Amino acid sequence: MPPKADKLQQNIESIKSFLNRKLPEYNELTNVISKVNKIEALLSEKKLTLQIVGNEEKLIQAMFDLISKNPEFNQGYKIKYDLIPELPKEMLPTSLSILKLVKFIDDEINVIQEIILDNNQVYTVGRNPELNLVLDGNIYKGVSWQHAEIKTILDEDGVAKWHIKDLNSSNSTFVNGQKIIDRILHSGEIITIANSSYQDNFACFYFTEEMVNQDNINNAYYDVIDCDVLLLVSAYDNYQLNSIFLRTLNIEMMSKQFVVMDLDIQEDEKNLEIVISEWESWLESQNFDYKIDFFPVPLTPYYQEDYQDNLSKPMQKRLDKFIKALGNVIKRQPENILAKRLNAQLIPLITPLESILVKEDEELNQKITHFQGKLQEMTQKNWKDITKNVLGEVKEDKDKFFKQIKTDLTQAKAAILDNFSKRSLISQIQNFVDDLQPIIFKKEGQPYVKLSPKQGDINTDLNQIIIQFSTSTMENWALKEWDKILNVYGNGGLNGLLMRSNERANIIPNLFSESPFHQPSELDVKNNFLISFMGIDSDVRHKQVSMAGYIMKTIRSNLMQIMMMATLVFAILGQKVGKNEMFAQLSGVFRQFPFLLGLGVFALIFFLTTSYNQDKNLKLEEAAEKLRKEVSSYYQSLSKNLLEKVIQDMNLTLEYEANRLDNSLQNIQETYNDYIIEQEKQQISIKANLDLFKEKEKNLSKEITEFKKLIRT
Repeated sequence: MPPKADKLQQNIESIKSFLNRKLPEYNELTNVISKVNKIEALLSEKKLTLQIVGNEEKLIQAMFDLISKNPEFNQGYKIKYDLIPELPKEMLPTSLSILKLVKFIDDEINVIQEIILDNNQVYTVGRNPELNLVLDGNIYKGVSWQHAEIKTILDEDGVAKWHIKDLNSSNSTFVNGQKIIDRILHSGEIITIANSSYQDNFACFYFTEEMVNQDNINNAYYDVIDCDVLLLVSAYDNYQLNSIFLRTLNIEMMSKQFVVMDLDIQEDEKNLEIVISEWESWLESQNFDYKIDFFPVPLTPYYQEDYQDNLSKPMQKRLDKFIKALGNVIKRQPENILAKRLNAQLIPLITPLESILVKEDEELNQKITHFQGKLQEMTQKNWKDITKNVLGEVKEDKDKFFKQIKTDLTQAKAAILDNFSKRSLISQIQNFVDDLQPIIFKKEGQPYVKLSPKQGDINTDLNQIIIQFSTSTMENWALKEWDKILNVYGNGGLNGLLMRSNERANIIPNLFSESPFHQPSELDVKNNFLISFMGIDSDVRHKQVSMAGYIMKTIRSNLMQIMMMATLVFAILGQKVGKNEMFAQLSGVFRQFPFLLGLGVFALIFFLTTSYNQDKNLKLEEAAEKLRKEVSSYYQSLSKNLLEKVIQDMNLTLEYEANRLDNSLQNIQETYNDYIIEQEKQQISIKANLDLFKEKEKNLSKEITEFKKLIRT
C-alpha cells in the first residue's frame, strides 16, 4: 500500500481505538465510529470516485457511457453522475436545552439519564409511572406522585425560556439549594428533589443549554462533490453557467478536476479552435485556486443513437488524449489520491473530539487543583501536635488553678479563724457572746445566773440563738467563698477557667456542637447545719449571801480594823484609853450629841449596803464572765469544727469539678483523635485520588499529543 494510504490506515486504526475507549463515556461517539468504519471500507476498496456532473442530462449520460465502456476505468473508478445540484445555504447555530439526571461519585458527575428538551412539550417529574420524567420511589426519597413541572414560557421580549414549578409537593423542589415555587432556569443550574443539596438517594438534575450547529448539509450537493475526480461536462456554448459551481469546490478533498466541453463534430476545425480558445481564455480569467484540466471532446457518438460515422482524426486524437489523461490518474498510486479525500473526510469527524479531550483535561486539572488545595488545607496544620499542645496548656492552666484555689481557700480559712481580726468568725462569736447580759432567775428554788440578749425573751434557749448565729454566719461565708471560687479566684474563678478552656479547645471549627465542658455544680453546705447540735449549759447557780449575813460577816471581818482606827484617833488626840473606856467615851459623845449616832448609823448602813451591792454585782459579773468564756470557747470550737466540714465539702466539690474537667479533656482528646484519624483517612483517599487523576492526566496528555498528530497528518 502506498505511503499515504498506509499512513491513513494506521491513523484510522488509532482513531477507532481511541473512540472505542471513549465510547462508554460518550454514547454520541457511536455515530462517529460508524462514519469512520465507512471511510475505512472505502479505503480498502481502493477505487477512486469519479463524479460526472453537468447541466444537460444527455451529456452526463454520454460521458458515463464513454467511461464505463472502458474495463480499466470500471476497475479503477467508482463512477457516479448527477446534474449540477443546488448550492447549500449557511445556517446559524441553535440552542439545545438538556436535562441530565446525575449522581455525584467522588466529586465526579455521572450522568444516569439525558433528556433533550422539546420546546413544545411539558415535562412532569414524579413517581407517577405515566409521567414523562418518572423517578422510582424505591431509589429516590421524598418524591411526590406529581412533584414538579418543567416547560417553556415566553419572557417579556417574547423569548422562550425554560421554567420550573413545584406542584405543591410534600418535600419541595430546590434550585441551587434554594427552595422554589416557580422560577426561570439558567444554564448550569442544579435541581434537587426533596432535599436542598445533593445527597445519596435524592434525585438531582443538571440543566444546561448548549449551542450546536444544525445539520445543514445539502445532501445532493455534498454527494456530488464527495469524489476524487470531478468531471464537469458542458456544451461548448454554456461555459459561463458553471462558474459559481466551480468556485464552491473543495479541492482539499478532490485531487483532479476536469472540464469537458462537447465538440460539435459538424463544425469545421477553424471554428472549433475559436470556441476552444474562448473556453481556455474564460477558464484562465476565472483565476481558480486550483488547476482545471480542460478537454474538448466529441460526445455526439455517445448520445446520438443512430450515429454510424467514424470520428475524424483530430476528433479521435482529442478523445484519446482525454482517455489517456483519465487513465493516468489511476495508474499513479490512486490509493494516495483516495487517501487524500478520505483523510479530508476523517479530519472533520475527529476534530470536534479534541474538545472532549480538552474538556477532560480541564476537568482533571480542576479536580487535581481542588484536591491539592484540599490536601494542602488539611496538611498545613499538624492537628496532632496542635491538639496535644492545646490540651497540655488547658491541663496546665487547670492544675495551676486548683493549686491556687487550695492556697486561696487556706488563706480564707485562716482569715475567718484569725483571733486578731474583727471580721473573723471567732471575733464575731466573741462579740456576740460579749453582748449577752447576765440574768438571775430562780430554778428549783435556787438562784441561777444565765446569759440573755439585751432585747428578747429571757426564756429563749441561748444555745439555739448562738447556733443559729454561728451556722448562718458560716453559711453566708461559705456561699460567698464559693462565689469567689467560681468567679474571682485564680483569674476569673472556675467559670473563667472553663471559658478559657472552651476557647482553647475549640480550635477545630464545628467539631463540637456545644461546649464540651460542664457548668460548675452548686455547693450544698446546708446539710452540715441541719444536724442537731449538742449545746452547753448556759446557766450557773448564784451563791450570793443575804444582806444580814453579809453585814455580820463584814463587821466581824472588819471589827479589828475599826478598833485600830479608833485607837489611832484617840492616840492622835493625846488620850490613852482602853477598850471599855473607848466605848464609854463614845457613849457619852453620842448622848451629848445624839444626831452623831444617827449619822454614824446611817453612814454605816449606807457603806454596808453599797458594799453589799458591789459585791453582789461583782459576783454576778464573775459568774457571767465565766459563762461567757465557756460559751464562747464552746461555740468557737463548734464553729471551727463546722468550718472544717464546710472546707471539706468545698474540697470534695472542687475535686469533683477537677475530675469532671479531666473527663472533659479526655473526651475532647478522643474526639480530636477520631477527627485526626478521619482526616488521615481522607488524606490517604485524597492522595490516592490525586495519584489516580495525575495518572489519568498523564495518559490524557499522551492521548492529546497523539490526537493532535492524527489531525496534523
